[in-house]
Amino acid sequence: METPLHILHVLDNLGKGGLENGLVNLITRLPADRFRHTVCAIRRLGANVDRLPRDCVKVICLEKEDKRSFIQVTTFMKVIRQVRPDIVHSRNWPAIESVFAARLLRSCAVVHSEHGLDWSHRNGESLRRVGLRRLAFELADQVLCVSNELKDRHASRTAFDASRIAVIHNGVDTHLYSSQEAMRAKVRAENNISPTDFCIGCVGNLTPVKDHITLFRALDAFDNSLLSNASQNWRLLIVGDGPERARLEEFVRYRSWFNRVSFLGLHNNVPELLNAFDLYVLPSLSEGICNSLLEAMATGLPVLASAAGGNPEVVVNGVSGSLFPTGDASNLAEQLLFLCSREDVRRQLGREALKRVEQEFSLASMVRQYEQIYSAVGMKIGHTKRMIGMTDEASSAQPEELR
Repeated sequence: METPLHILHVLDNLGKGGLENGLVNLITRLPADRFRHTVCAIRRLGANVDRLPRDCVKVICLEKEDKRSFIQVTTFMKVIRQVRPDIVHSRNWPAIESVFAARLLRSCAVVHSEHGLDWSHRNGESLRRVGLRRLAFELADQVLCVSNELKDRHASRTAFDASRIAVIHNGVDTHLYSSQEAMRAKVRAENNISPTDFCIGCVGNLTPVKDHITLFRALDAFDNSLLSNASQNWRLLIVGDGPERARLEEFVRYRSWFNRVSFLGLHNNVPELLNAFDLYVLPSLSEGICNSLLEAMATGLPVLASAAGGNPEVVVNGVSGSLFPTGDASNLAEQLLFLCSREDVRRQLGREALKRVEQEFSLASMVRQYEQIYSAVGMKIGHTKRMIGMTDEASSAQPEELR
C-alpha cells in the first residue's frame, strides 16, 4: 500500500472566509488513504479550525503579526523541516514566502494558488512585489487561480505565461445548500418576515471590497418606487460581520426604511437563512469565485451580482442570474424593482442557477481537480526522494515546539 501524500497547506488564517471554507471542504473530502494534511495558519486560527478533523489533521499557528516581507522564510524552513511534507501548498500573498522556503530546502513539491485580489493593491502592485510574485510562480511546480479573470490579471501583471496557470473553480456542497420549503417558513417566521414580503439577502464579510454601501444606496430609489404600492413590503437581511458594520449601520439609521434592514452578524446556519431569501445580492467591487454566490445558487435562488472579478464566470447574465455594473446603484435599483415584481422571472433564474452550479461548480469536480494536481506533482517529488534516499518516518508526529 502506497504511503499517503502529505500536504502542508499554508494560509493567512482559518477564519470565516471563502478561501478558508474551501480549504476545509477540500481536506475533508480528499481520500484519506491517499492524502494527509498539516495546516499552517500564519497569523491566527479562527472559526474554520473547528471543522477540521483534528484526529487526523495537524494544525500549526505561527501567530505572526509583522507583515514585512521575508521575515518568515526561515520560520517556514523550520516548519517544513519538521513537518516534512511531500507538497507545500501556499495560498495568496501572505503565504508566498513558503514557496521560497520550500525551494531552498529542495525537499518537497510546491503548489501556489491565488484566490482573490488584494483590494489594497487593486490599481497595481509595487515592482518589488510583482517581481517576488513572478519569482514564486517560476519556482512553483504548479500555479493555480480560482477564476480565469484572476489568472489573466496575474499573468498580465507579472508577465508570467498564462498557459502555465491552471484554473480550478471553487465548488459548493449541493446537499448542504438546497431549497427547503419548510425551512423557508421557519426562518422567515423567526425573523418576522411575512410570506408576502420580498426578502433580499446578502451574505459576506462587512469590508469595503464587498461594497454593501452600493446596495444601500440602491435601496433608497427602490423603496421610493415602491411607496405607491402599499401592499408590497420588503426586507433586507445582512449576514456577516466586519470593520464596515458600524459605518453601514450608521448609514441605515437615518433612512426611512431603517426598520426593514436586519444585521444578523456571523451565523452558523447560513444554509437555513438562504432559504428565507427571495433574491440574493452580491455588490462586491472585486471577487475571485465567491463561495456565498455559489451557495445561494445551489439553494435555487435568483442572484443579482456585480460584474466584478469572477462573477461573470459564475453567472450567465439573464440566464442563471443577473449582473450589474460594479458600483452602479441606479442600475442595481432598476433590477431590484424588476425582479421584485416578477416572481416568474425569479423562479426561472433560480432554476437555471441551480443547474449551472450542478454542472460547472460542484464540490466533487473541485476536489477531483485538486486530487489530480496533487498526484501529478507528488509523482515528481516521490521520484526525487527515492533518488536521494529520503524517508517520511518522522513526519507522522507533530514536533513539540510547533504544538
